Amino acid sequence: MRWKKRLAALAGVLIVFLCLLGAWYFGHYTRTPDYALQQVEKSLTKQDVAMFSEYVDIDGLLNASYDDFMSGILETGQPMNDEAQAAVESFAQMVRAPFVKSFHQAIVDYVATGAWPDDSENGDASGLFDAESALEKAGLKGTSLRGIDRVEKSSQEETAAAFVRVYSEEAGEEFVLRVRLAPGENGRYRIVAIENLRDFLVMIGKARRAQLTEYLDRTAAIIAAHESAMREAEGQRADILAAGALGSADTRAKLKQLMEETVIPDWEARREELRAVDVVPAAATLQKIRLKICDCYIAYAKGYAQWMDDKQAATIREADNQLRQAKALEQEEKFLARRVTQDP
Repeated sequence: MRWKKRLAALAGVLIVFLCLLGAWYFGHYTRTPDYALQQVEKSLTKQDVAMFSEYVDIDGLLNASYDDFMSGILETGQPMNDEAQAAVESFAQMVRAPFVKSFHQAIVDYVATGAWPDDSENGDASGLFDAESALEKAGLKGTSLRGIDRVEKSSQEETAAAFVRVYSEEAGEEFVLRVRLAPGENGRYRIVAIENLRDFLVMIGKARRAQLTEYLDRTAAIIAAHESAMREAEGQRADILAAGALGSADTRAKLKQLMEETVIPDWEARREELRAVDVVPAAATLQKIRLKICDCYIAYAKGYAQWMDDKQAATIREADNQLRQAKALEQEEKFLARRVTQDP
């Protein structure tokens, strides 16, 4: 009987302990920043949008981050005069609402699916801003969570700061985001702001600028070397024409040989060397135009060489058409090359 009394007493103590633990858990722990962060992580794992929204004030976070977002993007750009700065700031305020609406939906979709959107379907009707553009500019698509270093509770306020480590593939380095949490109406903490988002965007912007500079330097060296070869080839062509008539079989044979053994291989080599260079998104259009220029000059040289044999008007017309396209694209290439050095 004595052991039964002891067992009953032990069970009573255990019940009291569990009640106290439950009271602490539901009355205190669920109202801590650590619990909120755990729930955010759980909501992402379970792809639970409702749970995520309970512990993240999405619209509040976006509105609080908007000015830092714009400031961070502009920080890595070229210096502007007061008039230009005012125009950009005015435009930034005009697209605030579309930004928040578009990015809100993108975040919801990410929580629900585990992937960021790949198109602009969530963009506003005016087309001024869309989630895809925002994600690309913020560098979020290539950013992954590494862990939470620590959580600090303010001694003077109810807010807390979580120091979250993320890794940026673009920058190739880690960054610690300072995430602000504050109690909601139900007393539970929610994520309300990222306090150093601007610094993160500046890091991304500087990395992009360095990568763009590397691309421009490498491609400039490739183009310069091949331009020198083409100037030499053009001199040889002029010498051949000066030494004989275009109607001469010997002259035409020499011109065909020049195209097939010098001009075409050089443009093909230029194209392959350009393709081997890593291309940053900011230079993607420029790269496509440069490769298209190579294609046009190759087509021109092949057509010119063929004309040396068939002497058909249609052949030389098509070759000249390819040459005109190449010349037009070269003007566009010069414009874009100047533009990408000014616009991040």
